[in-house]
Amino acid sequence: MFSVLAVGYLFLGGAGAGAIAVASILDLAWVKAPFGHASRIGIGEATPLERTVAVGMLAGFAALALGMLFLLFDLGRIDRVASLLLRPSLSFLTVGTYALAGLAACAALLVAVRFAYLPGVPRGAVRAVEAAAAVVAVVVMLYTGLLLQNTGAVALWSSPLVPVLFLLSSLSCGIATLLLAAYFAPADAATAWLFRTLARVDALIVVLEAVAAALFVAFALADDHPGAAASAQRLAEGDLALWWWVGFALCGLVVPLAVEGVLSARGSFSEACRTGLAVAAVLVLVGGFSMRTALAEAGSHRELALEGAAAEQTSEGEPTGLELRLE
Repeated sequence: MFSVLAVGYLFLGGAGAGAIAVASILDLAWVKAPFGHASRIGIGEATPLERTVAVGMLAGFAALALGMLFLLFDLGRIDRVASLLLRPSLSFLTVGTYALAGLAACAALLVAVRFAYLPGVPRGAVRAVEAAAAVVAVVVMLYTGLLLQNTGAVALWSSPLVPVLFLLSSLSCGIATLLLAAYFAPADAATAWLFRTLARVDALIVVLEAVAAALFVAFALADDHPGAAASAQRLAEGDLALWWWVGFALCGLVVPLAVEGVLSARGSFSEACRTGLAVAAVLVLVGGFSMRTALAEAGSHRELALEGAAAEQTSEGEPTGLELRLE
């Protein structure tokens, strides 16, 4: 059901939206970079904290733009996107398309005011765009999960925990992107504070993500629908177990949680702590990609029996042949 390009979009779109949201919230609440006539002439004049947010915003925009390109190439026809924009309907797909376009526009402006000298754009306007970007980014992070949940042909995805997993994973990947940006910024007390703060927030999100993932698999295994149980078996002990347990659970949850919990609680913050959190951030991104790959592949059935039809037979003892084929 999903090509490599589509899975790449699911990851890049979520991680990009997460990074844009986290960078916007950081600037609104703490960094408060100067714009308008007080703008920095170049990014080199910015403080390490301002530079971290700027690079994180740029990385989020680049990931989002690349993900959108993947999606366009996967669709193969630009007229399908034009049709969604010009003849909108009330659906998750239409809302997601407008949200993607709106977030890309917001992020493009937020990147431009940080890397180009634009004194004509006042701080108030930037704050308004950042607030809008944070809200629209949440829509982008959620809509793919809601779209999968409402794909009635795949029982595994019908769980309300699917959009929850996508939202939490996107936020965690967004924080990981900012941690990597902070790693390449000059070290000072402000960036050390940012490392600790982001690591603690991400640790909480990872715990929630682990709980959601455990409940998702447990409910799917106990589901009466044969398709849901078969898909969950593939995740738990089948051909997708490596993606789920090693890529997602170990790399994306267990190791980052341990590293972030230990290093963010230390009294001193050395270069080794910065490196450790940067490695944990890379593993979070690996986990985000692995989770989406596993879920997409687990739902890609060639055949799914309709509501127990596989167990029914005709009076001559032949199967009824009621099957749902997902091409």
